[in-house]
Amino acid sequence: MPPHQAVRFEALDAWRGVCACFVVLFHFHGYSPIYTSALVRNSYLFVDFFFVLSGFVIAWNYSARLDSWLSLKRFLILRIGRLYPLHVFMLFCFVAYETVKLASGGSRAGGAQPFTGGTDPVAVLTNLLMAQSLNVHDMLTWNGPSWSISAEWWTYVLFAFVAVVAGVRNWLLAAVAIAAPLVLLRLTRTGMDVTYDWGLIRSVFGFALGVACCRGYRLLRPRTQRAGALHESSRAALATALEFAVLAAVVLFVSFAGKSNWSLLAPFVFSAAVLVFAGEGGAVSRLFRTRPLKWIGQLSYSIYLTHFLLVITLPAVLKRILHVDLWTPFAIAGGETVQLYGRDNVQGTLLYLLVLAITLAFSAFTYRWVETPGREWSRRWAGRPAAARAEPAPAGGGEVPSP
Repeated sequence: MPPHQAVRFEALDAWRGVCACFVVLFHFHGYSPIYTSALVRNSYLFVDFFFVLSGFVIAWNYSARLDSWLSLKRFLILRIGRLYPLHVFMLFCFVAYETVKLASGGSRAGGAQPFTGGTDPVAVLTNLLMAQSLNVHDMLTWNGPSWSISAEWWTYVLFAFVAVVAGVRNWLLAAVAIAAPLVLLRLTRTGMDVTYDWGLIRSVFGFALGVACCRGYRLLRPRTQRAGALHESSRAALATALEFAVLAAVVLFVSFAGKSNWSLLAPFVFSAAVLVFAGEGGAVSRLFRTRPLKWIGQLSYSIYLTHFLLVITLPAVLKRILHVDLWTPFAIAGGETVQLYGRDNVQGTLLYLLVLAITLAFSAFTYRWVETPGREWSRRWAGRPAAARAEPAPAGGGEVPSP
């Protein structure tokens, strides 16, 4: 396969959608066994899957194209069109929400007044510049999860400049894979849980491993295809066994890593998942390529960026509709008490399902009316590269959207 040919890795796309849904569960605090699940409580780690997958996909689609300043410019324009429209749309949704609260004399959870703390007006500028993960604030600001979009954008910039100026060398990828966790180990006491402060290091770490995965997959793919022609049934059985093993490893790792130093190994664990599921040879991949999971994968970026606003506004909306406050004290390990939403396990679980359903519905809207027009706009702005104008478009493929 030519190195520039685009391929849609549908199983990995679905993986990203499932991970985005777990991030939704992580941010919603419902009175439910879902909240106390170790897998859900540590699902912040799935952001590192996004970084690894992004490195894999970008390297697959652009490693042979980033060979000039013109190609760098086109790459960055396309990345802006992918990330920026939805990011800005959601930022202004948050600003509108704060404005409504200010006009109505309301306050945020904990009694904080509108346009203070994480919603300081100055932070609007840093968010517009996608600088909110560069340690310019001492907290998450506005649309909290968008810190990773900021980190990913600057990772794209670094990757593109290195690719054009010197080429992305294997020794450089190895150096990042060794140095990044050691630096984070020195800088933080919460393992991989760094966001607004050292989020760029976290992003570069995962992205570099994703690029390395892409190079490894390019080497392994022809060999597995040759073996598959001779032993198709055996290859499918082995692929299924590997997929189940990797899936179990991911679930166990995320469940038990928490915010310990073990969490710094997350990009390595997710790299194994990307390598195994890129082949799409097993039964789990076939499940992930079913229409519902492919649809969730398609919406993954919208799910990730829209859900936080819905999570924080749902209690306020339901209180206004039902005229009752459903926050309930809940004792957790260590004697600490937290406020969970819902009055019992059944109600809390139904609220989890409700917030997921609303997020998917709103994400379908933003995908159609924000994401898609943004991508089309950037493609028109960037124009088609000379190679694409000279050759027919490859059949049955498409660039995998980054998280």
